[in-house]
Amino acid sequence: MAKIVIAGDAIIVTSSKSLKALKTLEEYHPNALRLVETDDNGKKVEVFRVETAASNGSINTNGATFASCTHDEAGLATITMPIPAGIENVVDYAAKTVGKAVVLLNKVEAGVDEALTKVEAEKAEVMANITVV
Repeated sequence: MAKIVIAGDAIIVTSSKSLKALKTLEEYHPNALRLVETDDNGKKVEVFRVETAASNGSINTNGATFASCTHDEAGLATITMPIPAGIENVVDYAAKTVGKAVVLLNKVEAGVDEALTKVEAEKAEVMANITVV
């Protein structure tokens, strides 16, 4: 489950998944990083997407882009956003700014482990069928 931390003048959203895992899914199974819901007309609509980037992560109600990670063995994906000067209640500000997006992010993250297992099995099958002569 993703977490929101306020540190100094920054909001840090930390995924429960590693940046490496997100990059793997982005390459091999990008649909696992999309939250799709059915609208009133029965049409499937993408409501949230998770991506990675080389620099500057961001998060809003349409998606999350992770560009950095924690500096430990877990390497959890992170997004750091500045808190504007003059904000008196930073907890309320964080909840309003990223709260709904984190709820949607958690829905995407719920399927990440299963998708990673599938990708790893597919990669293992391919590797088992490669012969070097």
